[in-house]
Amino acid sequence: MKTNRFFLDTAYVLALLNPNDIYHKQAKALLPSIQSAQEVWITEAVLIEIGNALARSNRSAAVAFINSCYVTPNVRVVPVDSPLLKRTIDFYTQPSQNYRV
Repeated sequence: MKTNRFFLDTAYVLALLNPNDIYHKQAKALLPSIQSAQEVWITEAVLIEIGNALARSNRSAAVAFINSCYVTPNVRVVPVDSPLLKRTIDFYTQPSQNYRV
């Protein structure tokens, strides 16, 4: 039974897509766990950062990755809107509280 969950950040995806990144091997090593995870979460803000970071060097990889996030069954793309951003800011201003975004 799949029980693991992941949140993908920009640094992980860029390391995964760039064979010259110093963390590329570690990112690739985690990939099977991510692919078999129950849920993988990524925000549209992270997708924008990936597109921006790869706009000049590897635009096709960025587009392919971003598109795959929207059609991969275990990936949940979280839209970023003003209420979510506000909750995130609140989270950072009260780090000692157990807060669910």
